[in-house]
Amino acid sequence: MKALLVLLLAIAVGYIAYNHAYVPVLDALGIDRIRVEPKKEVAVVTPPPAPKVEPKPEIKPEPKPEPKPEMKPEAPPPPPAPVEKPKPKEGEFVPPHFDPVEVVTANWSAVPKGFFASPKPVKLLKEVQIAMKVGAGTAMQKIPAGGTAYALSQEGTMITVTPSVGSPGRVQVAMDDTDFKEVFIQAYEQVKVASTERARQAFEAKKIADAEPKKPSAVTVGSGSNPKPARDADGSYPLLLMSMKAGQVTEIKPDNVKNWGDAKQEKINKETFWTVVVKYETQTMFGKFETEAQARIKDGKVEKWVYVGSGEVVP
Repeated sequence: MKALLVLLLAIAVGYIAYNHAYVPVLDALGIDRIRVEPKKEVAVVTPPPAPKVEPKPEIKPEPKPEPKPEMKPEAPPPPPAPVEKPKPKEGEFVPPHFDPVEVVTANWSAVPKGFFASPKPVKLLKEVQIAMKVGAGTAMQKIPAGGTAYALSQEGTMITVTPSVGSPGRVQVAMDDTDFKEVFIQAYEQVKVASTERARQAFEAKKIADAEPKKPSAVTVGSGSNPKPARDADGSYPLLLMSMKAGQVTEIKPDNVKNWGDAKQEKINKETFWTVVVKYETQTMFGKFETEAQARIKDGKVEKWVYVGSGEVVP
């Protein structure tokens, strides 16, 4: 307690001495005394709070697309296996083979020239005009759509037509501007039916002949007025070859014969003949077809050639 009183007393003495002793001395000496300026209150301006900045969302880099596996072209499917036709039973008729019309005509780029041996009537799908010379001038003949013209020949996709058989007028029209294809197909189908029927008749005739019991011949082979025709080592018959070369038959040629049959003795319409069946390839307006003909021989010469089965005379 005494120490506190001593401290307060010292402070009071120092204050009085400063004001009454030191200040006058300083003033006399011209020394500025140290002034203690009162502290000025400094206004502290609080800056406005900074605007709250929302943190930007973190942008993640887009994942790189995985490289797509390289697409290899698929191998084309294998062609369908050819459908095997059922094998005919023994003794069953086998129809002749006919190529499709696209093969016969090479996709309509080469219609067999034999088809144009005679003018074929076709219907025009578009109007055409045909120029014809009349004396020193030229006349025009118009054939309207739906009219008829006659096909004479082909050049690529064009066919040459005339307004009538024997007319000097000619004009080329597109094949597709006529019903030429339908005309050809219809004629081809008729030939296929006729050829198949002829082959069927030949098959049935041979089947009946083979089934008949063999009767002893009343004619001595190689003697008398009706000897058996001679046969060469290659299977051909000189008598039949002479008949072909003489023009007795024009459809059968020596070099288109595929097979020479055996000579048989038959009674036909109460007459006795030696018969030989020849299988050959014939050229038609639609291409080549195989058929059979029978040579009927009597008294050492060929009497006639007929189609096997139908009995029609071979031209």
